[in-house]
Amino acid sequence: MRSFPNHLHLICAAAFCLYTSIAPAAEVAPKEDLSGKAAAEAVSKSELVLEASAKYTDIDYNVPLTDKPIPVITSDNESEIYSKLIQGSLIPRYMVLEASVYPLASLGTAVKSHSPSLYRQAEIGNTGINLLESATPDFQEPWAVSAFFGNVAKLNRPKEQREGNNYGYTGYLFSAGNKHIKDNVLIPDDWYEVEWKIKGQLDYPDEKLSWSFRVGARYNTNKAVNDVTYVSLHRSNLDLRYSFLEWMENANYDMRMYFLQTGGEMVRLELIAGKKVPMPQWGYAPTLDIGFVWTSPDEYSGPLRNLRTNVTTLVFRPSIEF
Repeated sequence: MRSFPNHLHLICAAAFCLYTSIAPAAEVAPKEDLSGKAAAEAVSKSELVLEASAKYTDIDYNVPLTDKPIPVITSDNESEIYSKLIQGSLIPRYMVLEASVYPLASLGTAVKSHSPSLYRQAEIGNTGINLLESATPDFQEPWAVSAFFGNVAKLNRPKEQREGNNYGYTGYLFSAGNKHIKDNVLIPDDWYEVEWKIKGQLDYPDEKLSWSFRVGARYNTNKAVNDVTYVSLHRSNLDLRYSFLEWMENANYDMRMYFLQTGGEMVRLELIAGKKVPMPQWGYAPTLDIGFVWTSPDEYSGPLRNLRTNVTTLVFRPSIEF
């Protein structure tokens, strides 16, 4: 892969995340009787969930579509969890309505639009690097609304006595928005997205694990933003039971590939890997993500196709996970 200094960016941003949620009804229902009417009541109630971070903030309204209890998957084997989540996922039994905003992405567009001088101050000499522009490559839209239809399962480790807000999701996601972000500029674009995904999380005092595997397609009414299909893989793990040297533990990996729907040409590639240093005595883990984002001029057409060569953005992003 070639590198072009005139279009080389460097990302260096610290992230501090806060997650809060309202426990699902199935979790707060009486444990001694989960059959018949009690089980139906345990899953028939809707729930409101709030998740907040500097990169992704959303509010979800979860609605069960049947009276069947949420199943429990008891396993500490990731492949077994994935397999059981996929089983029977063709018929949705759960709906989630979501509204989400992306604070960092929105901040970059706001600063460039309302304070151009401050935006220019983020440039490093004549290197072509702008820290504000380089710190916000994760989302190409400032907000979105979505609807998920699929299945939900509660996840638990064998012999685990501690309660946890641990769930896995498998199903179909439909998303839409009315803005696209290119170079921290908001572009009018009524877009919608269709995808199939499997995601979930485990959150225990000594282990945190999250994953998201997605395949989908995005369609744009703005003809200058080309329609794409994509594959996205994400896994993040923090496990205090393992040492820093374990490659698959205490690490996170992200890969996203975007292809033109016409012709199948790859127009965007994101590869980011991070390593975490567990510090149980302090209650947090410093993390360093390193990778790159590669884009092709063919990602856009018409007036938005203003590049003559590929662009490589280096990612160097320290953060702290609590």
